[in-house]
Amino acid sequence: MINPVKYPTGVKTKLRAWFLLLGFFAITVKPAAGFTVIKDTIMQNSNLVKGKPLPDFNLQTPDGTSIKLSSLKGHVVLIDFWASWCMPCRAAIPHLKELYKKYHEKGFEILSVSIDQNSKAWNNAMQKEAMPWPHAIDKYDAGKDASAVMIAFGITSVPFAIMLDKEGKVMQVNPIAAEIDQQLLEAFKP
Repeated sequence: MINPVKYPTGVKTKLRAWFLLLGFFAITVKPAAGFTVIKDTIMQNSNLVKGKPLPDFNLQTPDGTSIKLSSLKGHVVLIDFWASWCMPCRAAIPHLKELYKKYHEKGFEILSVSIDQNSKAWNNAMQKEAMPWPHAIDKYDAGKDASAVMIAFGITSVPFAIMLDKEGKVMQVNPIAAEIDQQLLEAFKP
């Protein structure tokens, strides 16, 4: 018989709490491309319907200028909602870099939209990850816990992605890595 581990007073309770917390996140958070799909990261939203144009938005870039989603028309676009503190978001970046390298010259663009409330953390993460595509940061309206674009599209957590065709119409809502790969293969067939 295996002897059970004897923990100091209070440690067993703390471990149990951590495992419960981790289990909660495993149920409610959808990992980025390349990870297992977990549902319910989006509320019902009429803006995120396949085949329908995604409403335009305008966000601030790292250099203080702005970028409009509509400026990317003519490209297949992956809008990647992320945050510097989101480890699944950060873990997906190497795969996104591979896709960008493979398809960018053919007409693929990524727009990373950070939901960070701390612009310094956002800038540090961008520098560390060295992502070669356009970036923007979403804004928070007074008294809101979610960023403005996330609220407009009913997105409830990050990582989250929306894939658009060259006309700006929704192709995929929160696709996993394999779906992104397949969509790009189809979009850029020789």
